[in-house]
Amino acid sequence: MKKIISVITFVFSLIYCKAQEQIFPLTTMNNELPPNSYIKDTENQLPVFEGTWKGTSDNKTFTVVFKKVKFFDTLAQKNPYYKDILWGKFQLKDAEGKILFDNLSVEDQYSKIQGMRIHPSGKYELVYIDPELCNKVGLIMMGFTGPSKKELKFRYKDYPQPLDSSCFYFGKPVDQQPDPLPKEIILTKQ
Repeated sequence: MKKIISVITFVFSLIYCKAQEQIFPLTTMNNELPPNSYIKDTENQLPVFEGTWKGTSDNKTFTVVFKKVKFFDTLAQKNPYYKDILWGKFQLKDAEGKILFDNLSVEDQYSKIQGMRIHPSGKYELVYIDPELCNKVGLIMMGFTGPSKKELKFRYKDYPQPLDSSCFYFGKPVDQQPDPLPKEIILTKQ
């Protein structure tokens, strides 16, 4: 009987160990992670980015709100995993206060800005994907301007995609295409 209990205990301990989450820091590249992985904000690097940030560039006021979430990434590799990221929602107004772009009120899972990874330098990399603008895609890099962490330097690089003829700005010159994010701006924590 003792032998049977020992075998059962051994089998359950193997199952338990196999199912336990394996935790990796935010700087981990997500290539070929083992099953049950979690890229976790073990050093609390993301909370300083959370909150409302605002800045002005080219006579436009840009407001962005970042929120830390635990995200289940099913697309990145053969073994889906969890990771701590920032989701961002934003609003862009012209000099007269007219709203040009606004997704502040969408549900979190529909945020158009999604964190990707933090670099060892402390800069955070995010991706922008906008299905409402014919799947416009770009990369955002942001980092603090000083030790107070009250100002962020936000840089956006657009990655033009081939446009379908059904896209509302198909064939228009670049200056007539939507430009929802500033290319470079200093944001102040509100």
